[in-house]
Amino acid sequence: MSGTNRSEQERGNRLFGPSFYLFAGLTAVLGAICYVLRGPEVLFDRMVEEFGFLIVIAPRIGAALVIAGFVQVLVPRDLVARWLGSRAGLKGIVIASVAGALTPGGPMTSFPLLVALFASGAHRGSLIAYITGWSLLGVQRVLVWELPLMGGEFTLIRVLACAPLPILAGILAARINFAWAGPAEADQEAES
Repeated sequence: MSGTNRSEQERGNRLFGPSFYLFAGLTAVLGAICYVLRGPEVLFDRMVEEFGFLIVIAPRIGAALVIAGFVQVLVPRDLVARWLGSRAGLKGIVIASVAGALTPGGPMTSFPLLVALFASGAHRGSLIAYITGWSLLGVQRVLVWELPLMGGEFTLIRVLACAPLPILAGILAARINFAWAGPAEADQEAES
């Protein structure tokens, strides 16, 4: 199979993979239940409202994905491999945990960056540490929401309790033996 056909097929598999069918099926089932229990007007109103939300959020997701693509191109793959790759070990996991905590914004920022790191050769332990650090220790969320609303003592206790968790999650992810091919492994398989 030629390289172009293979990449088109891989793109199609990513678009229409198991998660797509799961969400499409769940949407159809819940839509049918909504139709039966609440009627066609409620179903239509909900669909219009959510379509409006999609129109608002789609450009942001698109921009975040383009930014992640630029990051992937601008940050050399060997640099990512050196700092966050499988040979970086605990150092890479700690760096990824801190980077995740310092990543501002919501999932439209962090997940495209996670994808860019994945595509650039970051090890799964570092990827898990990054997203866990972002979700548990996000500095922006702590400063903007938690500290003003919950106070210093609560925030300090929660942050201290959660601080080791991204590192532990990264270590566990690196040590769990399961079939998972990162981009570097997938590239090696494609060449052979």
